[in-house]
Amino acid sequence: MQQRSAVARMGVSDLVGASEEISGKVWDPLGLGADEASLYRRRCVEIKHGRVCMVAFLGMTVGPNELFQPTHQLLSPSLGLHFDDIPGGIAAIDSVPAAGWLQIIALVGVHELTIAKQDYTKESGEIPTFLGFKSEDPEVFRNKQLKELKNGRLAMIAVLGELMAQKVSGMGTYEQLGLIVKDGAALAGVELPF
Repeated sequence: MQQRSAVARMGVSDLVGASEEISGKVWDPLGLGADEASLYRRRCVEIKHGRVCMVAFLGMTVGPNELFQPTHQLLSPSLGLHFDDIPGGIAAIDSVPAAGWLQIIALVGVHELTIAKQDYTKESGEIPTFLGFKSEDPEVFRNKQLKELKNGRLAMIAVLGELMAQKVSGMGTYEQLGLIVKDGAALAGVELPF
């Protein structure tokens, strides 16, 4: 019986999406794909960050706004802070108390060491799941991996762009969208009911 190595063996051309490149080669100007172990780790981290950003962007678009108001329950009784006192987006960073940040960091740490722990004998990004997302057909699985990778990359760019827009404008996602719609309507000479 052959024993599996502790680190998956892969080259740049083995990565999901390598065959999708126009030139038939993966663009790697910095040579980051030269070391197989670090290449594998970078891909695992890229997939994980993409997953976090997909959820973050969903939270940014559905978060506190005119459509969904947070509850008025106490968040921090000692500070008299309620959930609806915390703004959405990047403005929340300064509003969350230190004890809240410690809880968030502890939760992320536990998640990283248990549920999201990468098994280095498996495909990058493949973590134990009870939902059964992994297809038994290898071609279907690679296709889903490629879609997840592309959507994750797009989500990372979208979250960064939205955070920067919020920092510059001082407005949340829905406030920015509302201003764009109102300005567009004013330019077109249309009066909006809201």
